Amino acid sequence: MDISLSNDFDLFIKEQMSTGLYKSVNEIIQEALTLFKLRKSISQERIDAFNDEIQKGLDDINNGRYSDGDEFFKELIAKYE
Repeated sequence: MDISLSNDFDLFIKEQMSTGLYKSVNEIIQEALTLFKLRKSISQERIDAFNDEIQKGLDDINNGRYSDGDEFFKELIAKYE
């Protein structure tokens, strides 16, 4: 595989190599892709969890488990006045 990087990334990779923490450019790219994959995975998990919560709310509405918002706030205000 052949990739081209911007000058900024090229410089960054050279800086990382100079620290001695990485033995090759390949190690740096693999770590970057591993972190990218993890970030994507976490993002999808958050989206899935959010969609699950939306579905729970829709299920509650469909099963009659909800309150009228205006009525709820009127009762709440009356309770604490």
